[in-house]
Amino acid sequence: MSPTDYTLLKKIKSGDRPAFMLLYDRYWDSLYRFVFVRTRDKEISEEILQNLWIKILENTDVIQTDDTGSAKGYLLRHLHYRIIDFYNSYKKVLPTLSIDEFDIPNEIEIADTDYFEILEENEISALLLMIDEVVSQLPSTEQQVYDMRIRKNMSVNETAEALGISNKTVSNKLSKALGEIREQLNPEYQSSKKLVSILLLMEVLTRC
Repeated sequence: MSPTDYTLLKKIKSGDRPAFMLLYDRYWDSLYRFVFVRTRDKEISEEILQNLWIKILENTDVIQTDDTGSAKGYLLRHLHYRIIDFYNSYKKVLPTLSIDEFDIPNEIEIADTDYFEILEENEISALLLMIDEVVSQLPSTEQQVYDMRIRKNMSVNETAEALGISNKTVSNKLSKALGEIREQLNPEYQSSKKLVSILLLMEVLTRC
């Protein structure tokens, strides 16, 4: 049986990275389409979605779930208001589309999710183990920066203060670590959707 969003969010709060990727895979496609059909802008859609994933990473407590343990309603409402913010910022006319439009039927989504998670959990765990192996071979300072910024989600300032280095050095060390991950992982993962997703989120975090 597939874990509910509520269960995944609890695991994410405790630092369970595969749980985050399962939630990511569960909703990325439908949420992206929800945003893109309203903004008609690829870059803006990706930015809005990335901000949502960072919000989930940083504070899962704010993500509300319904009686079935689903966070979908909350996620759609959050995105709906971020889309309004986008139109207000650029003084554009907001299309008259409701939250419920351009949605995926629940029965289709559940079926796809069940199939996905049977296959994906082992793949995601294996991928993260491979990343950890690459990180373990990095110079000490890069390992420490990676651990604080990515695993512990510490800010640049917090990491710099803890290690006694500058903010710029923190950013440079993490960029080198991410570059090494790309280079060292097996070719089959270098172009995979999951690796791109993981690294993209990591790189967004470096700018926080």
